[in-house]
Amino acid sequence: MNAFPLLGTLILTPAIAALFAARARSDERARRVALLGAALTLLLSLLPLALSHAGVALTAGGPTLPLLGARLRLGLDGFTITLLPLLGVVLLALLAASPRAAIDPPSAAALLATGSAILGVFCAVDLAVLAAAWVAALVPVERLVASKGAEDPLLRRTCRIFLLGGTAPLVVAIGAIAVLAARQGAALPFDVEEIARAGVPEAWQSPLFALVGIAVLMRMAAVPFHGWLPVLLERGPLGVTILLAQMQVGVCVLVRVGVTLLPVGSADGMPILAVLGLISALHGAVLALVQTDLRRLLGYLVASQKGLVLLGVASLSPQSVSGALLQSVALSIAITGLAMVVGAIEARAGTADTRELGGLVARTPRMAAFFFLLACAMIGMPGALSFVSEDLLLHGILHAHPVLAVLALTAAALNGITLFRAFQRTFLGPLRRHLKGAALEALVLRERAFLLALVALTLVLGVAPARLISIHAPVVERVVHDVAHGAQSRVAAAANRRSIDADGRAPRRDGRPSP
Repeated sequence: MNAFPLLGTLILTPAIAALFAARARSDERARRVALLGAALTLLLSLLPLALSHAGVALTAGGPTLPLLGARLRLGLDGFTITLLPLLGVVLLALLAASPRAAIDPPSAAALLATGSAILGVFCAVDLAVLAAAWVAALVPVERLVASKGAEDPLLRRTCRIFLLGGTAPLVVAIGAIAVLAARQGAALPFDVEEIARAGVPEAWQSPLFALVGIAVLMRMAAVPFHGWLPVLLERGPLGVTILLAQMQVGVCVLVRVGVTLLPVGSADGMPILAVLGLISALHGAVLALVQTDLRRLLGYLVASQKGLVLLGVASLSPQSVSGALLQSVALSIAITGLAMVVGAIEARAGTADTRELGGLVARTPRMAAFFFLLACAMIGMPGALSFVSEDLLLHGILHAHPVLAVLALTAAALNGITLFRAFQRTFLGPLRRHLKGAALEALVLRERAFLLALVALTLVLGVAPARLISIHAPVVERVVHDVAHGAQSRVAAAANRRSIDADGRAPRRDGRPSP
C-alpha cells in the first residue's frame, strides 16, 4: 500500500508542534503544545503497525526531485515499524513526566524537532532524505546547548565534534554510493531499491562500509567514539540526549545502508564491528562501575548496552540479530524510565551525585521501587523483555563466537552490579543530614503514571514477545542472507582472480610459458 500521506504526516506532526512550542509565550503553554504534538505523534505511529500484515514492509512513493535525482520515498520494514510507536511513547513520557522546570519553549521544541528528524531516518527509503534527517536529528541539541551552555566550553565542544563526526562520514558515503549507482545505470541514484538493483562495485564496498560504520559507531557511542554520550548526559539536556541515545538510528542505518547496499563490505567489516561492540560493552561497564554521578553513570551504561546490541548484529547469527533488535526495544523502554527517575531525584535533591544522596527510600518509596524495577528490566531479570532479548542475543553470539559470548556476559553482569550499587547508595542507608530539611516530594501523578506504563510495557512484551519477534523476522533473515551472499561473492571473486592468475602462468602448447 502507498502510505506516503500517513508517513509524511507522522514525520511533520512533531516538527509543526516544535514550531508552535518555540513561539509559545510561557513555559506552560509550550508544554501543552508539546504534549499535544507528542500525543498525536504516538497515535499516528500506531497506524502503520495496525495496517501492516505480519511485518510486511510499507512503501510510500512521493514526488521526484529531478535536479537531485532523488525521490521523497518513504517506507518501513519489520524493525522500523516497531520503532515508530516506541519513539512516540518515549517522546510523550519525556515531555509529560519531566520536571516542569526542564520543559521551557526551547527544550520542548528541541525534543519535538529531534523526534521528527529521527522519524525521518526510520522512514527514509531515499538516501538523500535519510542523510538530511540524520543531520537534522543532531541540530536541535547543538542549538539548545549553544543557547544554554555558553558557560560550559567542554559541553559545546563535545556537541560540535559529535555533530561533525556523526554526520560527515555518512554524508560522504551516501554521496559516493549515489555517484557509483548512477554509473551503474540507476535511474534514481539515491533510491535504496534502485541502488540495490544496480549494485555498488565490489572494489568500493569495503571503504564505503568503513565510512558508514564510523557514522554508526559515533551515533551508538561505541569505542573509540564514545566520549560524547557521558558528557552530554551529565552536563547537557537530559531529555534530548536520552532521545538521541536510545532511538536506534545507528542500527537502522547499519541494516538499511550498510548491509542492504554494501553486502561485500559488510562481510569484511562485520567482524571488526563485533570486536568494537564487545570492547564498547566492557569499556562502558567498567567505567560505569566507578561513577558517582547518576547521569554520567547512565551514559556509560547506555554505551555498554549499545555495544552488546552492536555485537549481536555483527555476529550475524539469526538468534543474535533477532536478540539485538529485541534488545534495542527493551533498552529504550528501561533507560527512558531510569532517566526519568534520575531527573526526578535531581529536581528534588538538587544533585544526582550518589555521595550526597542516601536513605531516599524513607521519603520517596515509590521512586525507589520504580528505580529498582527499571534496573531489573534493564539487566534482563525474568519477566522483562530484556530477559528474552539477552537470552537470544547471548545464545546467538555463543554459537558464532564462544569467547566473545563469555566476555559479553561479563559486561552484562557488571552492568547489573553497577545498577544495584547505585540503588543502594541512592535509596538505602540513613538519610543524609543535609536532605532532612529538604522538600523531598513524592512522585506526582503524571510521573507515577508514565513510569508505571513503562514498567507495564516491558512486562507485557516480556511475557508475550512472540508477536514482536515475528515482526522482526523478515529483517533478521534479510540481514543474515545479504551478508552471507556478500561473503560468497567475495570468495567467488577471489577464486576467479586466482584462476585468472593461474591461467596467465599456464604453459603454452609449444612448451613456453605464457606471457
